[in-house]
Amino acid sequence: MDISTFAKEHVSQITATIGLVTFAIVKNKLTPAGIVAGIFVAFIHMLHPWPAFFWLLILFFFFGTVVTKIGHEAKAHLTLSSTGGSGGEGPRSYVQVFANSGFACILIALHAYLLNSTPFISSQLGIAAGPHFPALTKLLPIGIVAQYAAVAADTFSSELGILSKQQPFMVTAPWKKVPKGTNGGITIDGLKYGALGSSMLTFVASLALYLLPPHGQMNPRASILLIVAGLAGSVIDSVLGALVQATVVDKGTGKVVEGAGGQRVKVLQGGSRAQVGIDLLTNNGVNFVMAALASVLAMGAAHVLEVRLTEERHPTKQYRAKPNPPANHHHHSSIKRRSTVSACASGSE
Repeated sequence: MDISTFAKEHVSQITATIGLVTFAIVKNKLTPAGIVAGIFVAFIHMLHPWPAFFWLLILFFFFGTVVTKIGHEAKAHLTLSSTGGSGGEGPRSYVQVFANSGFACILIALHAYLLNSTPFISSQLGIAAGPHFPALTKLLPIGIVAQYAAVAADTFSSELGILSKQQPFMVTAPWKKVPKGTNGGITIDGLKYGALGSSMLTFVASLALYLLPPHGQMNPRASILLIVAGLAGSVIDSVLGALVQATVVDKGTGKVVEGAGGQRVKVLQGGSRAQVGIDLLTNNGVNFVMAALASVLAMGAAHVLEVRLTEERHPTKQYRAKPNPPANHHHHSSIKRRSTVSACASGSE
């Protein structure tokens, strides 16, 4: 398959990618490197024979844009930016793009390889057909959707939960109240928003899988598993934030200082900022590990519970021969008896 054929078969996906890139440039949603990373991620998703995964990526970006915009002015005054001024997200970097979709890219590439359905790559690089691992082939789609359910839940809980009137408490020490924006801090409202994000992503996935190839109906048990996995991912993110991610607080205002692009915030000895917690992972590192863990846990649970992502939309019915009506059977028997008599008669002659 050459590039022109690939382009013709993916017109809608390429058009959507161009549209999102244009939107990201005009609205300053992505850095230049972030745009390149976004195009690469979109291309990886296009390689899979199931278009549903590509549209999950697009809709996750859409959902994230919408919830980030909700209460933007209020959120800007709840935290501070490491570059000065009020808090709030700037354009997303390439690291943030890969943190939210990198593990899904790995699973998508592996699943497409196992399905031996990447003729474009095979024709360009001469990659041989993938090995036959039926169990893994069935589990990977669950892991892909679970990854997006988890990052959607985390986005909803962090972007909307911070607007809650409830005072956040530390997930590892529920009796301890913390400032809004603290890594590891959660609210009940935040958990509810996380469940909403996971449910919305799972619902969209079920529609996409039904309307687009492979045209399968999502297993109800898989739907529940994915929603739970997404919410669990949001909680895992908070636990990781509490245990292995530092929180920097401005001494003067008591507000949390956010790093640009999810990076570390510099703290000088004797400066105006204080660091709390273990500085092992950045926010982007936490997001990637969380997404990977939620995905792996979902696949593990699906394996133990024997849950498949989809069922056949129109299951093939096994044909059973119906017995002939008595009259026909009698007629058939008469013919058979007459034939036997005739044969005997012929033989006797």
